Amino acid sequence: MEALKPTTVLRRANDLEVRLTAAGDTLVVTERGLVSGGPHCLAILDLFSVPTTLAEALERLGPRAGGAQDWIDLTAAVGRFHDEGVLRVDDDLEESDSVVRQTFDSPGPHIAMLEDRVRTSAFLAALDEVIGGEDVVVDIGTGTGVLAVGAARAGARHVYAVEATPLAEHAREVVRANRLADRVTIVEGWSTRVRLPERADVAVAEILGSDALEERVLPVLLDARKRLLAPDARLIPSVIRIFAQPVSIPDERVNSIIFTPGNTAQWSSWYGLEFGPLAEYSGRLRQRFTATIDDARGWPVFSDPVLLAELDLSEIETLRVDVVAEGTATSSGEANGAIAFFEAQLSPAVEVSTNPADEPAVTSWGIPTWLLPQPVTLRRGREFRLEYAYAGAAGGRVRLAA
Repeated sequence: MEALKPTTVLRRANDLEVRLTAAGDTLVVTERGLVSGGPHCLAILDLFSVPTTLAEALERLGPRAGGAQDWIDLTAAVGRFHDEGVLRVDDDLEESDSVVRQTFDSPGPHIAMLEDRVRTSAFLAALDEVIGGEDVVVDIGTGTGVLAVGAARAGARHVYAVEATPLAEHAREVVRANRLADRVTIVEGWSTRVRLPERADVAVAEILGSDALEERVLPVLLDARKRLLAPDARLIPSVIRIFAQPVSIPDERVNSIIFTPGNTAQWSSWYGLEFGPLAEYSGRLRQRFTATIDDARGWPVFSDPVLLAELDLSEIETLRVDVVAEGTATSSGEANGAIAFFEAQLSPAVEVSTNPADEPAVTSWGIPTWLLPQPVTLRRGREFRLEYAYAGAAGGRVRLAA
């Protein structure tokens, strides 16, 4: 890689993912891993949002440094960002950005959805049922354009397909390839920022995550109802029901995500060192991970599904969900975790579910799973409590108590 010079013009890469750690560090996600930006990370990224020479950037960043060591740390962060591709020579940015990560502007997630015939066919069937001949439809997060094309074929008078990623241009080509360019308009941008020429009669939003609310379906549809839709608009999905169950997560999966007496003892025997104190760290954590539906299907459950929340998307006005639900144990044992899944009512006759017990199963969603800090003892026939909280940002949180 060419050494940086004072006259080198740099600009930050597009679509960066930034993470804040509990220790106060700021990390940038790259194809090769995580890069620490230190306390000046966000200032550096903001400065290089437009092409800027290294000399100019360091002059503007200089007043932030609290001393000699802080200045060394700041300039080192700029160097690391250049080495790892976070900051790129402006002339090379377009070419280097052709390498994409598995985000919603890369093929992977869209391939998974198209491969999932249960999921995609259900949405297409709902469009056929809901759309009438004079309806205007807005497809929020159209991706490849599959549902926008489906809405047009279902008889919509016009479809506005909203897409914020560079995939929008390729969705436009898909529309043209299906000879529907006169009835489907690709609208580039976030649905919460764009404006439409007319209000829509139907909204389809295939933005349900494995944790149903994690892709912000509530704030997106609340905004759409206020700005993009007619007062009596129909929504796909119209209702989301969120369920949970206490489960026994197998030891091999637990050992792969936290320090346990089992894996620390094994490492002690391998390396001749004592690792037991690490288990105390895991005892303070409430770990969340996403299991596959096939994996979760094989785990012992201690109750029937417990309904946590039923959300009517055409009426709900809040972005917070905070509920306590009670269930009755159908078997006795030590529950070390809880799983959640959802049912989405797409139309009066079409429903899609991520319940691991269902067949045929959807394959492109997973099962959000919470590993408890300590197992909870459940007794058959006795009640237990599940708490669910969602605060309008990422996914929800499930807690279990006897």
